[in-house]
Amino acid sequence: MKRCIILFFVMLLVFSGCALFQRNDSEGTARAKQEGPNQVFYGFSDVPVPKEMSIINDRSFVYETPSFKAGVLFLSGNVDLQSLENYFKINMAKNGWRYINSFRYKDVVLNYIKDDKTCTIKMSRGAFETDAEIWIGPADKGSIQKTNEPAK
Repeated sequence: MKRCIILFFVMLLVFSGCALFQRNDSEGTARAKQEGPNQVFYGFSDVPVPKEMSIINDRSFVYETPSFKAGVLFLSGNVDLQSLENYFKINMAKNGWRYINSFRYKDVVLNYIKDDKTCTIKMSRGAFETDAEIWIGPADKGSIQKTNEPAK
């Protein structure tokens, strides 16, 4: 009987330790992203994502140096494609991004530019959820000046 009680407490400690590690990992992920009203930021403080979209960490990455940051974010969630498109159109502008163009057929692609970087957002609706890819990278300095110049 004594042996069963000791075994029970050992198992309890092991399982509570595993839960503690999982909780700390999820708290670390939460700290890496800033939250706002109905939005989170994964790796880029100026690219908002609706809270209904979850990041797919296995496919996403961010490359960063002291003077440069680029990456790809893969997201998934049960949201309406048109609603997601409207969300990005409104909130990217609020974060200083300038809309360049979009492509639409089955998928929706939005292109933005800001300072010395570009952002391409590709959204597609699957059978049960919507997927989004957000690509952030450097912009060609010549093309930035061309888009800032008034039309002649």
